[in-house]
Amino acid sequence: MFLKKVISITCVLLLGITVFAQQAKLLAGPMLGYCEHKEVMLWLMTECAQKLTIQFSPENNSRDKKVVDIQLYENAKDPLRCNEEKISKVILSNLIPNTKYNYTILLDGKEQKFDYHLTFSTKEIWEWRAPAPDFKFLAGSCNYINDSAYDRPGKPYGHSTAIFNTMANTNADLMIWLGDNTYLREADYSSESGIAYRYSHTRKEKTLQRFFATQPNYAIWDDHDFGSDDASKSFNLKNATKQSFTEYWCNITYGENNEGIYSKFSYSDCDFFLTDDRTFRDDSRGNQNLNSNKTQFGTQQMSWLKNELINSKANFKIICIGGQFLNENTDKESFNLYQTERLALIDFITSNQISGVIFITGDRHHSEIIKKERPSSKKKKGGYPLYDITSSPLTSGVDNIAVSPEKTNPMRIAGTLAVTQNFCLFNVSGMPGERKILIRCIDIANNTLWEHTLFQKDLTDSPSTEKRSKKKN
Repeated sequence: MFLKKVISITCVLLLGITVFAQQAKLLAGPMLGYCEHKEVMLWLMTECAQKLTIQFSPENNSRDKKVVDIQLYENAKDPLRCNEEKISKVILSNLIPNTKYNYTILLDGKEQKFDYHLTFSTKEIWEWRAPAPDFKFLAGSCNYINDSAYDRPGKPYGHSTAIFNTMANTNADLMIWLGDNTYLREADYSSESGIAYRYSHTRKEKTLQRFFATQPNYAIWDDHDFGSDDASKSFNLKNATKQSFTEYWCNITYGENNEGIYSKFSYSDCDFFLTDDRTFRDDSRGNQNLNSNKTQFGTQQMSWLKNELINSKANFKIICIGGQFLNENTDKESFNLYQTERLALIDFITSNQISGVIFITGDRHHSEIIKKERPSSKKKKGGYPLYDITSSPLTSGVDNIAVSPEKTNPMRIAGTLAVTQNFCLFNVSGMPGERKILIRCIDIANNTLWEHTLFQKDLTDSPSTEKRSKKKN
């Protein structure tokens, strides 16, 4: 009898372990995070798997295969962990610059199959060797994935996710997520577990998976992936949302002194400044006329941004913000409610003659280009016009701006208002000294809604440019 019990128990354990191994799943990913000259980061979410294996090799040399093995749990025989989602952020290092790699993913030794190729490319060392490479990048914001159990009653707010198939087909070199990349609902931002659930639910959206694997993804946040609507630094669970944000995204760094999520990276002759408009934010409803120190970026982040701008040698310095920066004709959440801080940054750009500054922003549920002239005066030197390219929404509802006073905003470049699902494609190209950025706003069906070109020569305050301008006049 005793022998039978031992055999029976052993069989149950073996069966449990076997079932556990058979249930290994890739729930989301792989997502490409940052990609540098000699390393890249991959993001994956698994269930039940005990071991994650990534095999990778240069596309032109499959025999030079390298393998990374990761034991996901300390106890490899614990079937009770089967239903636990496991996030893995894997750095593949010691890579060859300017090289395209193929890679495969195995869970517990079983290769995972995809309907698309898994590839990544390392950055080229072009400086002092060749002209800056041409490249393309995408930008967008406001990604609402429906979840009927927690959505508000009525018509679903989230629209078709097929836009991510359109975006994947652009063959862009990278993607900038401009905030509201996921939408926390009332049942989410009231607890740490609710926040974790919402990030997980959004990330598992099927249509996103191919897009995530297509190009490197960089991200900032706005109110909806930070906390409640219009949330500021007083949001009591901001540490929980920061934890989820840094678990689900793969920027190369996050803030300073363990505060904030701001960061910077470079690609070709562009520097991208990923700002944080929530961690240090005074409430937007505070009267700015009574509080001249009202801030959105905070002293620490603003100091970082100014120093990075002065230090940058890039032809284009692209400042990414969750909400609009230049728009002076809105009462919505934007830097128009933080005018002192906005003016201070513009004055800094002007007085230091920092060339090539462009703002790209999200939040507004419509897309447009806002242009601000900086005329000269006796007291203050002017500068080239500043541009704010707003890209929104990806899948959420659209704004009713077409029936608001902003419909005729005089700061908007004519013809650049788009009130439908869309994203922006930025094509950076040209010979040295003649670089340009062609911006196209594209809808879900791959139709170009508007396009506009910014030229390097028009984004500088250099004396040589001023002399050429005077001669022409």
